[in-house]
Formats: sequence, structure tokens, C-alpha cells
Amino acid sequence: MVKCKNLIIVLGTVLGSVVTACLVNCSRNKQLQTAQWNIDRFQAHYWLLNHWLEIKNEGKSVASYFEDMDCHHIAIYGLAELGNRLMEDLQGSSIQIDYGIDKDISCSIARIDEVYYPDDELPETEAIVVTPYPVFEEIKNMLEKKVKCPVISLEEIVWSV
Repeated sequence: MVKCKNLIIVLGTVLGSVVTACLVNCSRNKQLQTAQWNIDRFQAHYWLLNHWLEIKNEGKSVASYFEDMDCHHIAIYGLAELGNRLMEDLQGSSIQIDYGIDKDISCSIARIDEVYYPDDELPETEAIVVTPYPVFEEIKNMLEKKVKCPVISLEEIVWSV
């Protein structure tokens, strides 16, 4: 009976250790996945912003993308750094930014007066530019249920100029 109790204690300790090790490993894997996702995102930002700077150095602007489409009214989804860079690049062009869309209006660093939540009814415009391009497909699918205009990734615009 004592041997059986000791065996149960040993097995319980071993099993507990194995489960703990698995949980720690799972947590570590999730941290590594998150870190890799951030690395990939920042690397993509680097290449996008580098190309955008090349365009600017050549005297071009992303405004030409919209002008070629005969599109002069847009909205911008995502009003953080990339959204602000887009607004700055379009200043002085024939492209009018009708409004912005952001999930976090109160914490947005937007430099635009009229801002809507994604769930709001959105006014008509000729195109919506999505600046958080790593999650473009998800945002596009959501917006296409609400609007009739094209939903375009900032990444597509910059690499098309």
C-alpha cells in the first residue's frame, strides 16, 4: 500500500512537471510568434516607407495613383503614422480626404476633423484607403459590406506609383 502511494506521488509529480513544461513552452512559442509577427510587420513598413521616399525623391506623389483612376475624393482607414503620412503626401494635390475611419478615435493621432468608427454609417466617397495593410483583407471584407466604393491597400498604392 505504501509503495502504491509513493508511486502515485512520483507519477503525480512527474505529470505535473510535464504539464508545467508544456504550458511554459506553449507560452514561449506564443511570445516568439508575436515577436516574429512584429518583426515581419516592421520590415514590411521599412520597405514600404523606403519605396515611398524613393517616389518622393523622384518628385512623384501617391496622388498620381488616384488621378490616374479619376478619383478625387477618398477616405482613409487607419489614422496612425501611415495615415498621417498619406495625408501629408496628398496635401496640395487634387485629392480631397473626405473623412477618416479608425477603431480608436479617442487615441488616434489623426490630423483630420471628421473621423468615424468602422461600425458607423460611412458617407459616400470614391475610394477608401486602408493603411494597416498587414490586415487589409480582413478590413476590406468588413468595409465592402458597408460601402460601394473600391477599398484599396496603401501597400498597393505605394508600390503602383
